[in-house]
Amino acid sequence: MNDTENRLCDMLAQQLEIPRAGLSRETTLEQIGLDSLATIEFMFQIEDSFNIRFDQTGEPPVTVGDVLDQVTAKLQHE
Repeated sequence: MNDTENRLCDMLAQQLEIPRAGLSRETTLEQIGLDSLATIEFMFQIEDSFNIRFDQTGEPPVTVGDVLDQVTAKLQHE
């Protein structure tokens, strides 16, 4: 795992009060208790934490891997 992935998984585990060991790229956000509204709120937290802004017209993330890919893409272009 790279630093970005570690940081993101730490944020998810802390926010949702779940074991970090249960998170993988394939874990769906629904599986860990994030509905669509909670996902949007979490994405805002990511924006603040990583100092990035997501395109609001893009595809919403479905898995932890999707979130990581979106964060990584933004960090590479910022």
